[in-house]
Amino acid sequence: MSYIEKILAPDEVLIAKARFHWLYYLLAYGTLALCLALGGYMYSQAWGPWWAAAVAAVGPIVFLRVMVPIWTTEIGVTSERVILKQGFLTRHTDEIELPSIEEINVDQGFLGRLLGIGRITIRGTGIDDVDIPAIADPLRFSRSIQHALEKMRPSTIGPRGQPNASKENRG
Repeated sequence: MSYIEKILAPDEVLIAKARFHWLYYLLAYGTLALCLALGGYMYSQAWGPWWAAAVAAVGPIVFLRVMVPIWTTEIGVTSERVILKQGFLTRHTDEIELPSIEEINVDQGFLGRLLGIGRITIRGTGIDDVDIPAIADPLRFSRSIQHALEKMRPSTIGPRGQPNASKENRG
């Protein structure tokens, strides 16, 4: 069970979880395979076992450097808040309640738009910003936050397009 699922309140519902872009996985697994293959080739060509071992060791280091943050980061939108959890042995969480959200900014460069990768910054009232790292399909995740915000707000339009008789619409 994920961290976000463990901390949900009894009536709180998980709406969406962000995922990391496939480029991260390509970088990690590609570097691992390339370095191991290059190390094996260097060893077979008598470059010396130390050079071959050094090149082969770069692969697992880069792999872990890229994959550990992916394995230990969770980003989700619930019916009440946005949660960013990072870390395994130590844990750092940023949470922002949906009513506190003032703006959601998506940052995508040209390549980010082409590949569907970007960062999100959520600004709230009286609290620090929540900076979400580069994720896949940031617009979908932003729409999930907007959808959760819309569900929280009471409708001012009643059935048949008539205004509700709420406190906001009275006199």
